[in-house]
Amino acid sequence: MALAAPLNDTGMVRACLVDGQQVVAEEMPDFSADPCYDQALARLDPQHQLLWVAIDVTLDPQTLASQAPLGVFISGKASAQVWLNGQFLGRNGEPAMTAEAEQPGLIDAVIHLPSDRLQPTNNQLQLLLSAHHGWLTLAHPIHGITISPYRPPTDGILRHYWPSLLPFGVLVLGFFYLTLVTWLKRLPQQVWLLPLMALMAAAQLFIEVYRGLSAYPYHWQDVRLLLILACSLAFGWSLLAYVLKGLPLTRRWLHGALSAAVVLLVIAAVPGFDSKSVLAILLSVLLAMAYLLWARFSQGRRLGWLSLLLVLFVVVIFLNAYSFIDTVYYYFVAGLIFMLMAQQAKQASQDQQLQLKYQARAQQLQQIIEQKTLQDSTEKIEIRSAGKTEWLRVKDLAYCKGAGDYVELVDTQGSVKLFHGSLTELSLRLPTTFLKTHRSYLVNTTLISALERSPSGAGQLCLTQGAKVPVSKRIMPQVREQLS
Repeated sequence: MALAAPLNDTGMVRACLVDGQQVVAEEMPDFSADPCYDQALARLDPQHQLLWVAIDVTLDPQTLASQAPLGVFISGKASAQVWLNGQFLGRNGEPAMTAEAEQPGLIDAVIHLPSDRLQPTNNQLQLLLSAHHGWLTLAHPIHGITISPYRPPTDGILRHYWPSLLPFGVLVLGFFYLTLVTWLKRLPQQVWLLPLMALMAAAQLFIEVYRGLSAYPYHWQDVRLLLILACSLAFGWSLLAYVLKGLPLTRRWLHGALSAAVVLLVIAAVPGFDSKSVLAILLSVLLAMAYLLWARFSQGRRLGWLSLLLVLFVVVIFLNAYSFIDTVYYYFVAGLIFMLMAQQAKQASQDQQLQLKYQARAQQLQQIIEQKTLQDSTEKIEIRSAGKTEWLRVKDLAYCKGAGDYVELVDTQGSVKLFHGSLTELSLRLPTTFLKTHRSYLVNTTLISALERSPSGAGQLCLTQGAKVPVSKRIMPQVREQLS
């Protein structure tokens, strides 16, 4: 969250460190005397110490003339007691010399300021601040101290983040949609990184916005900052892994591990968690671009639109360094993920068409093999009728016609023999070169010379020995596909 506007024109305050001797917590010090010192409000740091702070307040005439209730807004990692012109206003937690004695305040708090306490000129706000709880030492623990019309302290923060709520919905829906599509279509492992990226961006946005939903104790801010950084790292690593999986690399895991180590070393050396979170993403994007450029110059691979998107990503970060992680990032991520998914869907469609083409060729080859096998086959089918057993060579069988409890077997010479049994039973005994063209007909496809269609959608097959076999309208598409 950006630092709020200072309460005076200079942005400077007077600070006095409570040491128990020259400056004590129980008495407001003489801010004009030693050991008090001038300090920029943006640099005010009560972490692991107890400070008295004096801020000269300059209010515009419109605020002074307004009848609206006012409040002192304190935003940051601190417990505070507040006075105006020496009169006590209230507290946020209980500041103290030690962590045991301190009661942590809220990260964002407002203390009512009665309008009759304000003087026309020369107002001074005095605060006693401490921050002994938490695990992190922040570069800028105080985010803002302001006087403005009274409202819940989270309102301004939520207004700051509300433009990000639209991409939050897009990212959450995107996560579920991408997960479902990836799972149902059995897409490659690389594609699973896309819903992971959407999830990490949505989680980071929720953690960011949560400050505007609930005023939590200030030491929870450390957890919030660590979670935001973790989400940034996870998103950056997922994006880099997505790029690496698309490149022909040996020991890809080693490239990923070394890249992650570089990112971690850099962000560990950089102060400020906003900077760390932005760098966690920026460095991963730059590394991904470096790998794409390497693939371009070493292997002649084309730089696709993913490279253009990553360049745009970097440009957007540099142009919006301060607001990037709050709003711009989430819009860009939502667009990036769905463009990557569109690319994967296109690639998956092309792969599926290629696979179907290969399958069709394999089926054609299998048909040719089966037809050749049938022509060379000496396999016979046994026919029992009227106490007599006959054998008919399968390759001489032109077609079969179902007729109730028996089947008429018509050979290439036009002779008819009876097979006692159903057409279904017979089809199980015949090779796959026999095609069902009608609920009552099986045809030897090696003997087909032509396919004739009628206006109704049905048709008939012409066999080499002159016979014609009907093809039903329902089965016609399958017959055409089989014969193509």
